[in-house]
Amino acid sequence: MKITKELLTLNQDIAGQEIGIPVYYVNCGKDDAPSVYIQSAVHAAEMQGSAVIFQLLTFLPKLGLNTNFILVPNCNPFGRTQRAGEYLQGRFDATTGNNWNRFYHYDESLVTKFLNSLEGSESLNDKANEKRIVSDFRFALSKSIEDLTKGEWGINTAQYLNHKLQSLAVKADLVIDLHTGPSSTRHIYSPDFLVEHARRFNIENIISIPCKFAGALDEASFIPWRLLQQGLCEKGVEFQYGVKAFTVELGSQENICLTQAYEDMKGILNFLNTEGLVTGNPKIDANDITVTALKNYKTLFSKHAGMVEYLAKAGDKVEKGQTIARVLNSLEFDNDRGLLEIKSPSSGIVILHYPSAAVQVGTQLYKIATDA
Repeated sequence: MKITKELLTLNQDIAGQEIGIPVYYVNCGKDDAPSVYIQSAVHAAEMQGSAVIFQLLTFLPKLGLNTNFILVPNCNPFGRTQRAGEYLQGRFDATTGNNWNRFYHYDESLVTKFLNSLEGSESLNDKANEKRIVSDFRFALSKSIEDLTKGEWGINTAQYLNHKLQSLAVKADLVIDLHTGPSSTRHIYSPDFLVEHARRFNIENIISIPCKFAGALDEASFIPWRLLQQGLCEKGVEFQYGVKAFTVELGSQENICLTQAYEDMKGILNFLNTEGLVTGNPKIDANDITVTALKNYKTLFSKHAGMVEYLAKAGDKVEKGQTIARVLNSLEFDNDRGLLEIKSPSSGIVILHYPSAAVQVGTQLYKIATDA
C-alpha cells in the first residue's frame, strides 16, 4: 500500500496566489483494483467528515486492501473563508447565494447518445464487452464534465468547484460524500435500489431517494450508470456494473469529535468489508435502523416569528400532536400569545432542527422522518 498527496489547484485570489486543496491517494498495489472516492466539507462548516478521513488514513495501513482510495478531506476552500462573526457561512456562495452542493453536472441526453452509439455492435453480452462499455461510458462522462468546465462562456464558482471534484469522483466505483446537518442526528441518503447496501454503514436513519437528479454529487454519480443499466436491459443486454453513491450525514455542523469519527470510520469500513474491498476492519455494534422514503421526509416550517425553544432534539421519536417546540414573542408578553406551542403534524423521528433560536415565519424548524 502507498499513500501519496497532491495539492489540487482550484483557483487564484486577486493577488494571484493559488487556492488549492489536498487530495490523498491510497494505492493498494493490485492491478485492476476498484476505486473509492470520499470527500468532506463541500459545505465548509460541516467538518466531522474531515475527522473521519483523518481516522481512515490512520487506520488503512492496518487493513487488507482490495481497492484504491481518493480522499478529499476539506474540499471547499472558498466556503471556509466566508465567516459571519464567529461562524462559517460555507453552505452558500456569499456572492451569488448558490448552494455549494447543487452544481454537479448531469446530462441525461449523454446516456441516450451513448446507448445509440452501441447500435449495431456485436454481442454485448460478455464480460469483455461489459468492461469496454464501462471504460467508454466513464470516458464520456469525464469528457462531458471537462468540456463544460472549458466552455467559451465559463461557469460560476460553485459549478467550477463541483466539476473539479466530480472529475475526481467520476473515476470511482463507489462515491461517499460526507456532510453534517445544522443540529442533526446521523443519517444517510441512499438510492432506493441500494437501501440494503446502505444498512451496512450502521447509521440509524436511512433516507431512501429516487433516481432523480437534484444537483448533488451522489445523484450525479449513480444516476447515469443506473440509466445506462436500464437502457441496456431494454436492449436485451445483461449489464451488472453500476456506481454506488451515498451522502452520509455525520451529526451537527461546526463541530468535530475524533472519538465519534473513529466510530463513523468503523461504519464506513464495515460497508467496504461487505463489498469485498477491505479486510481486517474493527467490529461494530449493530444499530437498529429505520428506512424512510424521501416523500415521507417532511419539513416543518414555523408559522410564528420569535424565539424558539426546541423541546424535541435530533434523534428523538415524536408522536403526532406532541408539543415539540415553544415560541416566545416579546410583543405579546402581556397576553396569552406570548408563548405558543408547536406540535408535530405526524409521528416519526426528528432528523434535524434549525440551529438558531431566532426564527421568522417560514423558517425551517424541523425535518422529521415521518411514519408512513
